[in-house]
Parts: sequence; structure tokens; C-alpha cells
Amino acid sequence: MLQRPNSPTLLLLLSALVGCVWSCAKGEAVPPAADATTAGAAAPIPAYAAEGMSGCDHDVETNSTAKRAWPYPPEARDIRWGQKYRKNKLKLSPNPATFYTATVTWKKGELIPVRGSEVLIKKPRRVVAKNDVYVTRQVVDQGLEVKRREKVASAGEEVDFMFYNSRGFCMVNTKAGAAWTPCELDETFVGVTAEEPFACDQVWWVKVSKGKVDTGWMPFDSEFMFREPSPPAAEAK
Repeated sequence: MLQRPNSPTLLLLLSALVGCVWSCAKGEAVPPAADATTAGAAAPIPAYAAEGMSGCDHDVETNSTAKRAWPYPPEARDIRWGQKYRKNKLKLSPNPATFYTATVTWKKGELIPVRGSEVLIKKPRRVVAKNDVYVTRQVVDQGLEVKRREKVASAGEEVDFMFYNSRGFCMVNTKAGAAWTPCELDETFVGVTAEEPFACDQVWWVKVSKGKVDTGWMPFDSEFMFREPSPPAAEAK
């Protein structure tokens, strides 16, 4: 013998039926239940390249220098003049405000030996860390100079990338200033690659010489110069 449902049960059944009829009448789909395996998953790291983002659409500026550093690749350290002769003024140091030391003329195809190199980073590239990022700083603790390792970003957070020295270290911008962190570009960050590991705005200064007297600094200009690959070890000997 069938039993008549009690009043609370009947009301629940009627409410569910009315809700289904209302949704179907409006053409709306009933949302599925959340998947327990993905509900608590972390948000994916944005693929800047896929989204057409350059990492340069920000207002952060720096005035940091990577000393004794060559832009990647480091093997091409000398440069060759690629245009017709032109006069260039050499600076006392890699700074536009310093005095001129000499005026030299480069001929077309002339090889220019590079004696020193510094890269001035004016605007970093905004990238995303794939893993936690740590830097090592030289600090003074109770009168002693010691190295201290500190975390500057967690996986998935944005980082201001400044320079890659092609020897497994990247310069990043932090609240306490520029610092170095171990890195392999394609494994460490999203938004910069080993093929083009550059900041948004940087100036490469080279210390050059012409003859035995004229020596000084000048900024590398890709319109007039190009890198000269180093000769193989056999040729160098």
C-alpha cells in the first residue's frame, strides 16, 4: 500500500519541479556540479606570448648596470663597423654626462676590439615566475659581511626581469634593488626566452680603442655596427 508523502517532502519535490520547468522554459542549462579535482587547483600561469603581451606595458623604470657583462650571446664580443666611415666621440666612462676622451673615425668593415662592456638597464621586462625566486645579497651582520639568501617572488607571481648573463644567472629588480638569481630562462620564467633575453629598454656600452692612444666608451648602435663572432679555438691559436 502506497504512503502519502508528508508535507515537507511534498513541498521540496514541488519546488525542484517548478525550478526545472522555469529553467527549461527560459532555455537555460542547469550548471553542472563543480569538479572536485579542479575546484581547488591553482590558476594557470598566463602565457604572455600566446596572449600577445610583450611584458613592457608598465611604468617601472630602473637605472641599474650589469658590469663586465655582454648581451647574449657572449661569444660575439668584438664588433665590426658596417657602414661608411663616420666620426665618433668616445666617453671617459659609460655615462652620457661624462667628458669626451677622443674623436675617432671608423672605416667600413673595420674590426673594433672591445676592451670592456656594461649594460645599462632602463626598463625591465615584466615576466612570471614558474617557481619560487630567491636572490643572494651581500649584507653586514654584526660587523661582518655575509651572504644572505632571500625569497623575492613565489611561483605564479610577476617579476621584473633585467638581464641574463648566459651563465645561468638573471638580474631581477626587487624592492631592495637589483639582485642576481640562478636561472635558465625557458625553465624559470614565462615572458622571456633564451633566444631574446632582453629587457624592454637597455643600452649596451662598449669600451673600445683605436691605435695605442684613443680609448673610451661608446654605446653600441645596431644601425652602424654588428657583432663579430669569436674565431674557433683552433683559429685563435
